[in-house]
Amino acid sequence: MIFRTILVIVVGAATLHSQEPDAGTFTFREGGGRLLSVMLEAANDTIAMTWPDAVDSGWDTALLGVRVVADFQGAAPFIEIASGGKSDRQYLRPGETGPRWLNLSFLRGAMSGGTGLSLRTQGVRITAGNAPLRLFANGLDLSRRLLVLAPHPDDAEIAAYGVYAHRNATIVTITSGNAGPRSYETVFDDVAAMYHFKGRIRLIDSITVPWLGGIPPERAFNMGYFDARLAEMYGKPTAVVPEMYGPNTDIGAYLKYNLGSLLPKRSRASTWANLVDDLETVLKKVNPAVILAPHPQLDSHADHQFATVALNEALSRRRRRVTLLLYTNHADRNRYPYGPAGTVMSLPPVAQDVQLDRVYSHPVPADLQREKLFALEAMHDLRPSPARIYQLEIGADRSNVPENLGSSAFGGVNYLRRGPRSNELFFVYDQATVTPIIEAFLADWKARATP
Repeated sequence: MIFRTILVIVVGAATLHSQEPDAGTFTFREGGGRLLSVMLEAANDTIAMTWPDAVDSGWDTALLGVRVVADFQGAAPFIEIASGGKSDRQYLRPGETGPRWLNLSFLRGAMSGGTGLSLRTQGVRITAGNAPLRLFANGLDLSRRLLVLAPHPDDAEIAAYGVYAHRNATIVTITSGNAGPRSYETVFDDVAAMYHFKGRIRLIDSITVPWLGGIPPERAFNMGYFDARLAEMYGKPTAVVPEMYGPNTDIGAYLKYNLGSLLPKRSRASTWANLVDDLETVLKKVNPAVILAPHPQLDSHADHQFATVALNEALSRRRRRVTLLLYTNHADRNRYPYGPAGTVMSLPPVAQDVQLDRVYSHPVPADLQREKLFALEAMHDLRPSPARIYQLEIGADRSNVPENLGSSAFGGVNYLRRGPRSNELFFVYDQATVTPIIEAFLADWKARATP
């Protein structure tokens, strides 16, 4: 079934298209889940729905398709979903118009045939009538060996702390994180030295912060490749690609800070071929049953996209069955998921057609949300710069009053809102079904790269 997203804004008699990317479509592979039709009925200020009779309790993820019109002004629009004493809020982007998926997965255990469900809205209207209900019975065994692949330090925590914490997981980060905002420029005179320091401190974060979730540094490893370079490396697979802000081409400059021994801590050139070889070594040593990695079509960051391209190349060299749980940390200009921390997240908006096998909504209880919040706060790149907090600056500006620490300039602070949620969301594939996803992404990427 196709559920198409349309973003159109009506102002008076004129119709204006929003400034968002072109809308795309989620399609679902046949047999990936169960599709039912339910009736949404207007009842006073809410929409009411009755759970279908012909549904067993084997599902773990439930998505309800609704058509919405959200206000542009006022408080952030939300839909409060409630049944059987359970409730959660799903927030929307102001001005959203068209089909959206509501995540009902937190109601598992409270729903049976004939159970009523209510949708109370604020700042958004839902169209009554027939609606699609998709149920997924993923049957995941998360007690098996997990590999969380993070493009940068903090990506594993943002996407999957609730999955990996206190489980048999290995956290592998591809880059040291030695690029991005000049967070520490007020205390460094040399840009290259600042970024090396940033890479070192973020690498240490990537191998120590997972310990908060019971993953010791011996089971966390940073591969030392350079931030913001993976797309260029893919385009020239045998060429040596230097750091963004300096001439260094040796990932050994960062590898040496690891405590574990998943890969040798030696001098090594920054090439795509070496990256794929190293990922193959990681797969052989960890031998995971489940791999968590970015979704190249739903995550807009090039390093995230090409991390999974490299993973797929490494997987193609092995004949082992794995389940892939793909995630996105960068969707809708980093605004998604919407609303405050602690609320439910569902499918992101899409700018192109995306085929899904299945969807898995992993519940994150309140105590684990709290733990995840502190894991995110422990990541240096998700905090305001120390110079802004302590006014530690070089030269005459030392006495300047720092900017508002809550301002939108601090993109990292935003992750303390976006990260700790009542669920973590994954798109489930196996190696055979993820390959067409990779191919579709690469075809689109190459078309956009061609003048």
